[in-house]
Amino acid sequence: MTYHHLSFEERFVIEKLYSAGSAIRRIAEFLGRSANTVSREIKRYSVKGIYTAEKARQKSSARRWRAKAQCLKVAMDSFLSVFVEEKLEKKWSPKQISGYLKREYDIQCSAKAIYKFAESRGLDHLLFWGWNNHKGGWKRGRWKTAHDGRKYIDERPVRNESGHFEIDFIVSKESRWVLLVVVDRLTKRTWVRKLPNRKRDTLRTALSRLFHGVDLKSITTDNDIAFTCWRELEVLLNTPIYFTHPYHSWEKGLVENTNRWIRCFVPKRRDIESVTEEEMQSIHSFLNDRPREVLGFRTASSYYLEAGVLLEG
Repeated sequence: MTYHHLSFEERFVIEKLYSAGSAIRRIAEFLGRSANTVSREIKRYSVKGIYTAEKARQKSSARRWRAKAQCLKVAMDSFLSVFVEEKLEKKWSPKQISGYLKREYDIQCSAKAIYKFAESRGLDHLLFWGWNNHKGGWKRGRWKTAHDGRKYIDERPVRNESGHFEIDFIVSKESRWVLLVVVDRLTKRTWVRKLPNRKRDTLRTALSRLFHGVDLKSITTDNDIAFTCWRELEVLLNTPIYFTHPYHSWEKGLVENTNRWIRCFVPKRRDIESVTEEEMQSIHSFLNDRPREVLGFRTASSYYLEAGVLLEG
């Protein structure tokens, strides 16, 4: 249903009938409008309890002008223009930019205004769907549940402090090298390590170095073949390991979503061995040094430091 603004003639009718004591519902029926529309019109544009068509038109025009000016706010401010374009280049979303401006600079700038700015300046390609056209693949429908004593996600403790991590791998058909992705469930702080393979010794060494001196609460992962040595890892890391149900990778949604972002830097069929140190730094910066709405538009790095947990790297 298309909404149409009240015309001056309709406002004139409201003025005359309302001042004559007619009920709002009767006025709405006469105009063929919703009673809520008439009630909102009178409440919004009355001056000192008196509604007049002329005053309502003036206030409505001013309100619409302010709304349009808000959408042009970025383009009309040189600081905001430069700041927004710079953050869009870093793949920040309009909502993240808006929240960060309010938190760090006390500047009110809506995400809608940033979208409008991006469209007017031909920066659409910097918005998420402009640079990420990844599509999900086919999912299997049958599975077998392992009965080797492993604990499934149903038993996982509630996340209420740092130290609960989700772990996953990013793999490639082009090489044996993999990316080990570790995310703190509370702070969203992320670590990515490039490993030559997923063998037991490689995984044991990588995790023992990464979690050295850390008070681990839990680890959540999927049923990847690399974690068949989960009992050894539990003893080595002195922490329980929980598994998602087979082919239910969405149960560890945080690390899966993180993988999606990393795939923007390391697309499928990319030889992971070719990923440079500079690219790894860019990935870490993108994941940890941009504001997150779920963290009140703080960065994961700053939030992690406030949580008081230290991890290698």
